Amino acid sequence: MKDIQCPQCGALVPEGTEQCPVCAYRFSTVSDDSWKSAFVRIFSRKRVLTMVLVFVAELAIMFALTAMPMSGSTANQIVNQNEPSLQSVRALPLIVRSFSIFSHNYEIASIEIIPVIGQIFFLISTYSTAIVLNALAISQGVTGPLALLSLLLLPYSWLELPSYAIATTEGAFLIYSLFTKHFRKEIKTAVIVWLMVGLELLTAGIFESWTIALESSNNLSLLFITWIPYAVIIAIFVIVVRHVVHRFQTEMAMGRS
Repeated sequence: MKDIQCPQCGALVPEGTEQCPVCAYRFSTVSDDSWKSAFVRIFSRKRVLTMVLVFVAELAIMFALTAMPMSGSTANQIVNQNEPSLQSVRALPLIVRSFSIFSHNYEIASIEIIPVIGQIFFLISTYSTAIVLNALAISQGVTGPLALLSLLLLPYSWLELPSYAIATTEGAFLIYSLFTKHFRKEIKTAVIVWLMVGLELLTAGIFESWTIALESSNNLSLLFITWIPYAVIIAIFVIVVRHVVHRFQTEMAMGRS
């Protein structure tokens, strides 16, 4: 058990102490329903592990579906249905394209965070994405799994795809909270997750729009430059989250609101 510092006299006391033995300062109890507690709960080991497992399952489903055989005529039909919308997005200016991609993806994630409906929609969306990707790959003479693997070489995929897994996982935790009678507490966590997923998808939209712009160059190796700012952003995010979680945990332990 770690020690915390009494805010009145500065003495170190075991975490969870109700009253300081030196100055009699009483540590107030912070409600588990607080927004700080909701934020800290997002990064618990159990929750993070669940999100990672759902993301791995998402990738496994996509690889399995893109590996399914598809006739050339079926592939061309699917491509013809989706190509106009894809080209219209690609033709937009960089900033406008970023927000267009973001708004579409955030709408999907917002549905996926809804209990029951979201988990069903997650499976449908994953299936649809994999089938379209498989069709595009076949129409270009490559295999679906290879096309998916090429997407995973670009950083925006490691923002966009995990965000869907995070959203649907939170929806599952909302379902679980109904049985544990912690739904009100989980709602606060869901709101924070929804906002964080929005920020993640906005970043993904910017990266994807930038990637589309770079694809027009003759040097496709420029695409891998996007990994540099991605690594910086992830590093900053990890540092900030660790600092905020540690700060909130300390404040909750000391009873400050």
